[in-house]
Amino acid sequence: MANTWYTNIQDFLDLDGLPPVDLPHAGELLLDYFGSIIEAVTTRDERSTTKTTDIECRRRPRHRRCSGRIIAAIDEGDPDTIRWICPACSDNGFISGWQESIWDERPPHNKRSHRIADKPGSR
Repeated sequence: MANTWYTNIQDFLDLDGLPPVDLPHAGELLLDYFGSIIEAVTTRDERSTTKTTDIECRRRPRHRRCSGRIIAAIDEGDPDTIRWICPACSDNGFISGWQESIWDERPPHNKRSHRIADKPGSR
């Protein structure tokens, strides 16, 4: 059975809008996943169009990696929310709090390094 994720990306960040150094490894993985979805949606020209991304689904139904690629878009009914789904396994979710985050690629942006692996003390 697929999961539905309701994620406010700000819940993963410190007061400076960055991932905390002491974020547990599982949190790092989720943050990178959701951040990748935000980047995929905000880097394209037509944000209202649903897009199949290059992001591999993170689920492992029956202990086998899902073969799906995430489809995502800014929700037409709620432009403060990004909605996403894996067409293969139906894992899906909603991401809020993404505007002006380190993953928001809409111009203008002040891009800061955001990959967990780039942070000092990361695993």
